[in-house]
Amino acid sequence: MAYLWSDKVTDYYYSNQELDTVAVMWTDPEDKLTREHYIKVDESDEQWRDFVAEVSYEKIDERTMVRHEQFREQFREAFNNYAQTHDVNQNVDQTIQPANFEDIIINFINDFDVTNAEHKEALFKLKLKVFEQEIVKDSKSADKFKNAKTFIRKSESPVEVLLGYMVFANGAELKMADTEKFTVEGVYIPFK
Repeated sequence: MAYLWSDKVTDYYYSNQELDTVAVMWTDPEDKLTREHYIKVDESDEQWRDFVAEVSYEKIDERTMVRHEQFREQFREAFNNYAQTHDVNQNVDQTIQPANFEDIIINFINDFDVTNAEHKEALFKLKLKVFEQEIVKDSKSADKFKNAKTFIRKSESPVEVLLGYMVFANGAELKMADTEKFTVEGVYIPFK
C-alpha cells in the first residue's frame, strides 16, 4: 500500500520512552519540506507492517541509538563549554561519597515506579543500553530474538528488560501465549 511517506523517508526513530511509536521523517520532493509522521508499533496494523517491510526493527534501533548519542554529544559539548567559563566545582560538597553500585542497582529494581518520570527515563536508558550490546546487535533474525527484542521494547520494569536480555546472554526462552497479539506468559531461564 502506498503512503504519503513511501519512498520519501529521510529519518526514523523511536519517539518515546516506551519504544512503541516511531517518528518517520519524510521530505516531499515537490515543496522540499520535511514532515513528521508517527506510526504506532503494532504488528496487527497494516501501516506498521508496511513500514517494517521497508525498514527493519534493527535499523530503527540503530538509528534511535545514533540519534540519542548525537544529543548526548551535544550535551557534553555544551556542558564542557559551560564548565570552561564557570567554576562548576565551587558549590559541590566534596564530602559526599558516591553510592555503592550494587545498592544503586537493587534500589532501581526494588523502588521502580512506572509513574515516576525519572524512573521511566532510567528504564528507557536501560533499554537503549541493552540494544547497544554486541550480543543483541549481532543476533540472528530468528523469531526467538525478534520476540525478545519486542519484549524488551514493551517492558515496563527493569526486571523485564533484564529477562529479555537473558534470551541473548543466557539462552533463556520466552514462553509465548497462544493468542494472536504479542503476549509473553513467562521466561524460562536455564541453570548452568
